[in-house]
Amino acid sequence: MRITVPTPFGDIAIRAYGAPEAPALLLLHANPGDGRDYDAVLPALADRHRTFVLDWPGYGESTAPNPQGVTPEGLVEAAEAVLDALASDHGVHRLALLGNSVGGYVACRLAEGRHAGSVTALVLVDPAGFTPRNALTRWFCHEVMGRPDRARRLVVPLARAYLGALRTPSARATYERARRLPRQPDRLLVHCALWRGFAAPEFGLQDPSALDVPILLLWGSRDPVVPAALDGRRARRALPAHTAAVRLPTAHEPYNERPDLFLRHTLPFLGDTAPTSRSLGPG
Repeated sequence: MRITVPTPFGDIAIRAYGAPEAPALLLLHANPGDGRDYDAVLPALADRHRTFVLDWPGYGESTAPNPQGVTPEGLVEAAEAVLDALASDHGVHRLALLGNSVGGYVACRLAEGRHAGSVTALVLVDPAGFTPRNALTRWFCHEVMGRPDRARRLVVPLARAYLGALRTPSARATYERARRLPRQPDRLLVHCALWRGFAAPEFGLQDPSALDVPILLLWGSRDPVVPAALDGRRARRALPAHTAAVRLPTAHEPYNERPDLFLRHTLPFLGDTAPTSRSLGPG
């Protein structure tokens, strides 16, 4: 089933898989990329969950009338519209969130905002939002990856690094999509706008230690974008004590690089935290 949700940042395309009565799960991808990045693990997730996969504005099948206006905070607002639409139009009032990179940041923001009561669990995969804020990181986000003339030369080698060993068809397909990005002006503008947003004063989590849901934190030990030794440790210290933290021998997208290992940790966690049939309705 395909769903389209209009938002101020564009029409969000969503694909739905799995049985309608199964516990719901929403997948939030990284920048750049789209929902197809999860293809290697989607069948196993959809076998146990009603799984929704979205494309952020300007990526995949989603639109972005103003590509330069897409920001991390805009993704949060767009995701809130998605959750509202899933509840009002499809009866999905409670769901788990699985987010990678900026998708992980958005998942945290949803769980600490007005939708906190709707979120049953968080799977955070190398999430953004825990990088030290200093002059160097702000400069890199704004003046290097945030400028199309510079980013178009870096996006492909960076993708090759953060995807690790291209051992799966899904990882190779994700890399091929990244290779096309420098020749797609609007997608490149979205990519750069999101990077600039990481340097904006409003970017950041409110109080991750107060998140009151089960959390699984997965981090690739070879992640060159948000290193486990720095960002991963900061995330573990900032998140609640009940967070289950696992370091995987992968780069930035373990579900692409080692889907078997990713599922070995993710499926039991989601199974243990899934709401019962009695708790699937409003409230």
